[in-house]
Amino acid sequence: MIRRYWLIAFLIVHLANTEAAGQLLPNIEIINALKESDRYIANGKSQYALIQLHQVLQTKEAVTDQNILSHLYNNLAIVLARYNNFTGAMACFYKAGSIETKYNTTKRGKRYLSFFSTNANYDNKIKEDIVNDEILELMVQDQINQKELERTEEYESERIQPETIVEAFLDQKEATHYALAILIKQPIPGQKNTNTGLGEVGHSFISLIKYNNDQSAICKSFGFYPEEGQLIPVNPLIPTALSVIKDDSYHNWDQLLGKFVSKDQFEKILEYIDHNIANEYHLSDYNCSDFALTIAQLGNIQIDNTVGYWPLGKGDNPGYIGQSILGGKYFNLDTKTKEGLFTCSNNLFTKTKK
Repeated sequence: MIRRYWLIAFLIVHLANTEAAGQLLPNIEIINALKESDRYIANGKSQYALIQLHQVLQTKEAVTDQNILSHLYNNLAIVLARYNNFTGAMACFYKAGSIETKYNTTKRGKRYLSFFSTNANYDNKIKEDIVNDEILELMVQDQINQKELERTEEYESERIQPETIVEAFLDQKEATHYALAILIKQPIPGQKNTNTGLGEVGHSFISLIKYNNDQSAICKSFGFYPEEGQLIPVNPLIPTALSVIKDDSYHNWDQLLGKFVSKDQFEKILEYIDHNIANEYHLSDYNCSDFALTIAQLGNIQIDNTVGYWPLGKGDNPGYIGQSILGGKYFNLDTKTKEGLFTCSNNLFTKTKK
């Protein structure tokens, strides 16, 4: 009799463990797929990473561990950012940060490829479905189907009319979220240099995003430039020029620092752009980096140690800003910490980019 009860108890435990294993199996497979995407991300193979992440996204309903979901959205944020899909990247950052437990970092050696922390909900009106998973899945699939852009400067940014930036956001649609990203192309990736020694000084630009209640979104990526065509280009001896605004949607970058901003902050940014976008360009006093940093400050983003020196001048510059972001010298002034900020490096330390 005792042996029979023991056998029954053994069968009950065995069946319970089998059922639990059946529930955990999909999670194990997804964890392995995410680890594979980590390796692709660390080695700059964005296309392969995106394919893996798309498969996980399609099976996310089987996930029972919230850390896995946070890992998924964090990796999607990194890869979409590297495709210059800042709308999708910031949406995934928010979805990852909406999960109580979180996947924190992707690391290569001693260098962080991304840092992620919980996104603060400032006005208690932001919902997790900033972009629902159905639209996100279509977005990812569309990105996979497109031929990946080579990450070079061959894609020349084109001049645009400054007023079109502000006008684009006046779409008469109810907004649910606003986001800002600061993007830095360093003269020498991963190094604090103000120039390459051959005239290349890098570039700083921004991306503004408005997410609407109907799941549509508006994204404008642009930068502040000196007007071309002068007999003598801007240089330390002749530091001033008329300014122009260029569409930087496809501009290469090394460091990204992004944040969701309030409606009031976003409107102040648009107001500043509307009134100051035609300012005179000055190599030391008001260059592309000064323009980007001013907008960052309006979004309550602080970046330290941004001023460097060059012959006959000094000022804010992409080399120092990029290195400060890479080194974690930034703060979210809304939270007095790094909470609510998303940073990502664009394959800085890989030789092969795909």
